[in-house]
Amino acid sequence: MQIRPTYWWGLYLLWGGMLTVLLCEGARSRDGGMKAPEELLRATRLPPETVWMGIYLAGQKIGFIQSELEPLPEGGYEISEISRMQAAMLGVMQRMRLQMTAVTDSALALVSFDGEFATEQYSAIFKGRHYQRILKIELTTGGRTTEKVFPAPEPLYLSQAVKPLLQGGRLHSGDSLILSGFDPISLQMQDLVVVGADNQTHLLFGQEVRARKLITRMENLESVLYVDDHGEVIAEFGPMGLVMRRESAETALAMSDETAAVDFLNLYAVKPQGAFNSPRQCKLAAYKIRGFDVSVLPEVSGRQCLQEDSSLIVVYIPNPEVSASKFDSLWLNPAPLIESNAPEIIRAAQDAVKGGKTRLDSLGLLSEWVFKTVNKKPSAGLPSALAVLQQKEGDCNEHSALFTALARSLGIPARIQMGLVYQNDRFYYHAWPTARVDSQWFEFEPTFGQRLADAARIALTTGDLSAAIKIAPAVGNIEIEILAEKANDK
Repeated sequence: MQIRPTYWWGLYLLWGGMLTVLLCEGARSRDGGMKAPEELLRATRLPPETVWMGIYLAGQKIGFIQSELEPLPEGGYEISEISRMQAAMLGVMQRMRLQMTAVTDSALALVSFDGEFATEQYSAIFKGRHYQRILKIELTTGGRTTEKVFPAPEPLYLSQAVKPLLQGGRLHSGDSLILSGFDPISLQMQDLVVVGADNQTHLLFGQEVRARKLITRMENLESVLYVDDHGEVIAEFGPMGLVMRRESAETALAMSDETAAVDFLNLYAVKPQGAFNSPRQCKLAAYKIRGFDVSVLPEVSGRQCLQEDSSLIVVYIPNPEVSASKFDSLWLNPAPLIESNAPEIIRAAQDAVKGGKTRLDSLGLLSEWVFKTVNKKPSAGLPSALAVLQQKEGDCNEHSALFTALARSLGIPARIQMGLVYQNDRFYYHAWPTARVDSQWFEFEPTFGQRLADAARIALTTGDLSAAIKIAPAVGNIEIEILAEKANDK
């Protein structure tokens, strides 16, 4: 049985940006003036505030965010957010809920936070505390809690504090706020830059309004915020077509059946020039890609090779990628959503590979086992391997997370490829696992029931599922031309 793959982690990570911890790096010289968070506040005591914003995609309302700022008696603040988002996947309505509460000091610097991300299938509970340059984070998925402790400069800021910072002070034209981001799920640092502007007249939602246009950049992603004369955020335009608009509580909460018309799969699918006759039997394919930096693609996958004319060749069996001496042990270790050290994962992996004659053969058996074990069902959840093993349902994210954890539990380096796969005349965003055998990374396809993945796909990034945010710049911009297709690799 085959289902069309689902892959929208990039959208989730953008929408769920409150999971990101932000810490100020201190002053850097910048033309126009670097502004520190405490400088933006200017000793201002922020009043209680409740803000409602509707979330829109493709012109349809798909959710809302309620944010509250409450001053605390001891001088700090409590910031809370509740978000809901829903849309269709393969015609099946998916609903997500994300809530977060943070306690800060008087300058909005982080003291502690806790929250939950939940769908109908899966949930993740997270909490963190910052104390004496130490950040401790706990993530609970599948009934198992993972703890991580990090050295962390002071002060630290949750992303929820960024908008109150902007409202409490002013970023004028040429001013900038420079922060570094830390994602407790991917455990990676990212720079965030907010560039200010003076008041101007802008046309927003058919009306002229006076507002300051603030631009935020994180890696290759850019968002635009509009802040009015009272310091209130009117609207935010993010990557991948996400729009958030300030509304009354009644308007923000109003949802309709039209949400079902927004299907993530079809919305982000890429219609290529050309077509495949037998995509699942494809052993070699050639592509011309526009709207994405193709120079990085050979590093993403050992199956991908750039030609002199910048066309991309994808083969069935990988070329040798890197030597064992250069191997990064990261892909052997457990991760917050890849619980390869859980006893249940270890036992399942050992059962799945019984009878395997070689490492490659054992991985093929593992791919077949995951395909047979996990029921095919569209899922918008935050999949952890252990939760998938317990509930045994999901789409490509769930299949890939489980395979990766099972392989690592056997001492086999494994990670996840993320990109596009061809099916039903379109390229759909997709995830599939890859595992190292000697000096080569072999790619598998447990979602489709294949031992080795076919060549009718393009890997855009690799890592754990949180790396999906790196695909966001491609969404809506990438163009694909199919130049050639071979059903064998001779």
